[in-house]
Amino acid sequence: MIELNNNTSIARDNSAARERGESVAREFTRVVDTFNRVLQLKEKFRLSLENRSIDLEDHLSINSDKLSTLNRNIEIYDSNVAKIASNLEEMLTEEARIKEKYNKLLQGASMEMVGVNIEDEAFIEGNVSEGESSAENLMQKRNHYLDGLNSSFHKLDDELESISCLRSETLNARSEIFNKKEEALDKKAVLEESERRLEEELYRVQTDLEISVKEEEALTLEYAQLINKVESCIVISEDIDRVLFSSLTANNEAME
Repeated sequence: MIELNNNTSIARDNSAARERGESVAREFTRVVDTFNRVLQLKEKFRLSLENRSIDLEDHLSINSDKLSTLNRNIEIYDSNVAKIASNLEEMLTEEARIKEKYNKLLQGASMEMVGVNIEDEAFIEGNVSEGESSAENLMQKRNHYLDGLNSSFHKLDDELESISCLRSETLNARSEIFNKKEEALDKKAVLEESERRLEEELYRVQTDLEISVKEEEALTLEYAQLINKVESCIVISEDIDRVLFSSLTANNEAME
């Protein structure tokens, strides 16, 4: 009777041990599968964030180079505008000087006083120093004088026209520079906005990457510790190992 009870107890323990072993094995397999899937996802996510971070840094570098080029161009435009302003001021001064000569001639000032050189003026003054002049000589002198005066006015007209044309060209050039600068400023605004968005996204990506790496490290450490615990528990004594081996061998021989 005692032997029967012992056999019943062994049968119960045998069945319970097998069921518990299968349950633990299933649970361990579930945990291992879960860790493996999550760690694979973490690795994929980390690599994706690292690649995105590199792309964003490359875009920021290109964006920065474009901004530097635009800033240099804007500085050149400003420098050219300053030079043009100086040139226009000089033109204005020169134009005022010529107009002053023009007005003096109109008011009867001599060409010599005004500072206009004409070839026939010496001849006219030389003849004036001679005694009495005939009417023909006076008419000739008058004609020479009027021709010289007209030539002086033509010369001043040409100078004024030249300044006017040069000023028009300079103003057109300045207008083109203003247009180019305006375009550059618009592009700069776009690039600065793009830089701001890229920096914000890079910050988010690097923050997410840092958090994900910490989680991945924690999971990897916990997984390694779990494996180490299980591995250390799977230690069978030589006697039990011999019994297991001999039992399997006997069973295989019986089946043959």
